[in-house]
Amino acid sequence: MDLSAFLRILLFCAYLPVTECLFLHQENVTDLILPSYDYIVVGGGIAGLVVANRLSEDPDVTVLILEAGEPQVYAGLVGHGWNPEYDWNITTAPQEFLDNRTRWYNLGHVVGGGSVLNGLVVTRGAKVEYDAWQALGNPGWGWRGLLPYFKKSETFVDDVDPDDASALHIQPDMSVHGTSGPLEVAYPKFFYNQSNSFLHGVSELGIPLLNDANAGVSAGAMIVPATISAQNQSRTDSRTAYLDRVLNRPNLHLASGQTVTRILVGTDGTAPIIVPPFGHLKRAHGVEVVAAAGAILSPVLLQVSGIGPAPILDELNVTVQVDLPGVGQNLQDHPMVEAFYNYTEPGLFSTRNLTGATLQEAEAEYFTNHTGPWTAPLISTTAFPSLRSLTSNWSTILRNISSSSAARYLPSGPGQHPAVLRGYAQQRQQLLRLLSRNDVGALEIMADSVGTLTIANHHPFSRGTVRALSSDILSHGSVASNLALDPRYCSQPEDCQVLVEGLLFNGRIIGTGAMQQLAPRPPAPWDATVAGPEPVNETALLEAVRGWLTTEFHPCGTTSMMPIELGGVVDPRLMVYGMQNLRVVDAGIIPLIPAAHLQAAVYAIAEKAADMIKEDHGASTSGSPPDTPSAWKPSPSNPADPPHSAGIPSGGKESPKQAN
Repeated sequence: MDLSAFLRILLFCAYLPVTECLFLHQENVTDLILPSYDYIVVGGGIAGLVVANRLSEDPDVTVLILEAGEPQVYAGLVGHGWNPEYDWNITTAPQEFLDNRTRWYNLGHVVGGGSVLNGLVVTRGAKVEYDAWQALGNPGWGWRGLLPYFKKSETFVDDVDPDDASALHIQPDMSVHGTSGPLEVAYPKFFYNQSNSFLHGVSELGIPLLNDANAGVSAGAMIVPATISAQNQSRTDSRTAYLDRVLNRPNLHLASGQTVTRILVGTDGTAPIIVPPFGHLKRAHGVEVVAAAGAILSPVLLQVSGIGPAPILDELNVTVQVDLPGVGQNLQDHPMVEAFYNYTEPGLFSTRNLTGATLQEAEAEYFTNHTGPWTAPLISTTAFPSLRSLTSNWSTILRNISSSSAARYLPSGPGQHPAVLRGYAQQRQQLLRLLSRNDVGALEIMADSVGTLTIANHHPFSRGTVRALSSDILSHGSVASNLALDPRYCSQPEDCQVLVEGLLFNGRIIGTGAMQQLAPRPPAPWDATVAGPEPVNETALLEAVRGWLTTEFHPCGTTSMMPIELGGVVDPRLMVYGMQNLRVVDAGIIPLIPAAHLQAAVYAIAEKAADMIKEDHGASTSGSPPDTPSAWKPSPSNPADPPHSAGIPSGGKESPKQAN
């Protein structure tokens, strides 16, 4: 182990007396691990850390988190892009419905998961999108059932300067926000003037301006809050919110550097044993296992453990424990295209100005006052136009989709299983209904300060797959090399058509009076989206979409919460069908992707799951019924829990640029 890794471990454990939470690194895990645990959580990302935190509130139970990544001290440059040290470095299959090229598919490989790398955006989506989850056979998972858990997870602070709040239409509805949850959510202290121009521009096109991005209506334009501390404007994530605050709990153990290779399934449908790799930790026993490895890795883990489509398990030479055709099917994501319009107004201040002395001044202002451009995330301003607002062709698009065969656009193999087909047919009905409404966003447009208008289709009909390539997750040297990930972007052709409509809408935004003041000068091919003397070449735009399309990093649906006869993998209690003590708690259980960045939904899912697990074991749910969740409080044994990561200074230097 190199010295830097050793220092990181010392930093993480700096606050810990020997009687408190055990951090089990590879060198000490065999000596310190308990013979058995009440709960084993596989994955230390958003969902895993939330569940582990809440379950370990009961001092009479023991909880072990197994995480493949390490509790890194992540540098300020993390926001500039994906560091291989914190990433699983996965590549997709060639995208046959685009340009036959592969895409990088970044996933967090670090304690805290994607929450330490994401773009900070907090959006929930529309009420009716969660009601669609309930309509797909999941009682209690509609908006009313989830809103208490959105609130329970957050401490939402509205302290925007009154002048900024008035100009940017920031008037949050505090009745839908939490004020004492673990995760800090706030607005930045600095807004570029371009945000105002964008909001005025889309308003000229009839897009409503929303005072609150998270009050249950998604169609509109708004300033989005971020997972940042209102006090010091630094990133908050699942580690700082749900782990570092409870390091005093002796019943909570975290073993990092442990890639779980399979779950041993008992003959009675139990999953009491987890098997990680290498020679340090051979087996860990748990009364209940929670798979929280994310929408890409959890289904792979299930498959190599004998839970999944029988044909795939047979190919892997894995004994079929539970034949579940939906495991690894129904992969949904937001396909994204970055379009560049390059603001050239000479007096404009943007992130391009943050160089040399200006950068030093911004950095000094941040560390002195926690204000200024250093506090601005890459994206603060977004629009979610409904399909009706996006294009006059909306009814034709929906009619073309509804008239096509559901089976025609799904993958072969398990994707054609009757249960999977039935489930997709019902999803499609819900999507068609949602996209015909005025209050549901169809497309996201993210506006930065330099002239990038990134678009993403937020209600795609295409479905992808993920599967293991070997029964041994590490047989090819890494997890990334032992899985096949195929998002199948635009396998439903209308998904790409919606993105073309988004580019045309971008052109109309750029042509508004408010945006023309920024002097946009789009290069090819994006100049073709702006109205001119020649008709727009939509065929050329479609080719641009196919060449530029990539992921918005929002995979979900691969272990869907739906009835088993609809290809579901988990029931409404998130228990895997055919199992007695194995649940999945991560974005994979989402049956239908909402028009939102997914982190807020995953926090809420995990909060709700933790209460369900407690209820099923006869434990207290923090004294709070589902409609009135209790506030997070420091552990009574240590009221002065450290408010920030022991490994990350609270004012840690971080770039104003964040990864999407």
